Amino acid sequence: LMEKFAGYGFNKSHSAAYALVSYQTAWLKKHYPAYFMAAVMSADMQNTDKVVTLVEECREMKLPLIVPDVNVGAFNFTVNTKGQIVYGLGAIKGLGEGPINAIIKARDSGGDFTSLLDFCRRVDLRTVNKRALEALVKAGALDNLYQSDTDTTRAWLMSSLADTVQAAEQSSRNLESGVQDLFGDIAPVPETVSASGPDDSPGNQTVKPWSQQHRLREEKETLGLYLSGHPIDEFLPELRQMTRDRLANLKADRETQVLAGLLVATRTMRSKRGDNIAFITLDDRSARLEISLFAKEYERFRELLQKDAILVVDCQVSMDDFSGTLKGRAREVMTLTQARLRFASAVQLDLKSVTLGKDFSQHLAKVLGPYRVDPATANPQAQAVQDDAQPAPPVACPVRICYRRPDITGWITLGEQWQVKPDQALIHDLKQLFGQQAVSIAYR
Repeated sequence: LMEKFAGYGFNKSHSAAYALVSYQTAWLKKHYPAYFMAAVMSADMQNTDKVVTLVEECREMKLPLIVPDVNVGAFNFTVNTKGQIVYGLGAIKGLGEGPINAIIKARDSGGDFTSLLDFCRRVDLRTVNKRALEALVKAGALDNLYQSDTDTTRAWLMSSLADTVQAAEQSSRNLESGVQDLFGDIAPVPETVSASGPDDSPGNQTVKPWSQQHRLREEKETLGLYLSGHPIDEFLPELRQMTRDRLANLKADRETQVLAGLLVATRTMRSKRGDNIAFITLDDRSARLEISLFAKEYERFRELLQKDAILVVDCQVSMDDFSGTLKGRAREVMTLTQARLRFASAVQLDLKSVTLGKDFSQHLAKVLGPYRVDPATANPQAQAVQDDAQPAPPVACPVRICYRRPDITGWITLGEQWQVKPDQALIHDLKQLFGQQAVSIAYR
């Protein structure tokens, strides 16, 4: 009987031991959730895919997770006095154990770092090299050294690295030799930055701030996930103008419906007929949905299926009898720019005369120039992505300006030769020139 049982049975003492460990860990997760999740992520911190899953678990548990910070972070994930999980510096790609130990040693001996120059002076730059410094900036570990917005700070830090490292090395050489520099230490970065910021603080530099999409891409590169936001967040108000509802609220319907999300996964397979079929997974932070593209659609839209791209899909949603979840079958796939051309009526600018310089029209023309598309000379058929039986979508958007003076407000629509392709790069450049709230896209 024992021999027969051994052929398929699981050792009962082993089962009892696992049951006990399961009970203990479940108790810890319930009563000490932040500490439990910090320990679990520390155990798997070298496995980026596992960390991504655990971070999502933290979000579902509503546990606050803050970006890495050289002034509070340890090698492992830890919990601060506010009960927030602090990202472990050891989980940053390109930052090994040696540089992390050098950072912690300098912090323990001299207190918190106060600026980029202070950081570079106190850590061993032979250990914390340029690659490690860039990883720290991209991951956001140096953000709290300055009181400026995140995108401006990271852009400024990245552009200042070379000069700051040179200044720190010069200062170290002077100290080691006991020689005082005739012109004093080079100090391109202030040792402290007030809320208003001195002239050379991030908020007062001419460095172009990163876009939110750029910041999130750099986080994905160094951390393996989006930590300070999600690429689709910026576009949700706009996507609501195009789609029926968020993915979490979809219902099966025989009619096609337009939906949108971030492309997070793609897989392909061959049908029995030998055709290629693709299955893409869209994520809009409310839910995920798998959508199939059969041979005809896959061939038409395969070039658009780039990971981390925001896609707008016209598809039929039905219930999957096997899994009990919803699934989609795509009829058409569009990039965000193509969807804007389909559904938008104009790129709008809301400008106040008191905030504009005398040469603002020249600046506007310079920004619009690379994106101009003259409908009179463009070939709509070359840019259409629809069936021949359907009308070709527009190839450009008008630019409309709401111009406000103290005594009057009026709308100005630029001529057809100034119609533009509404790429996200154009929207970002316009927001940099006129402000975040001054730029929008009007939808039909």
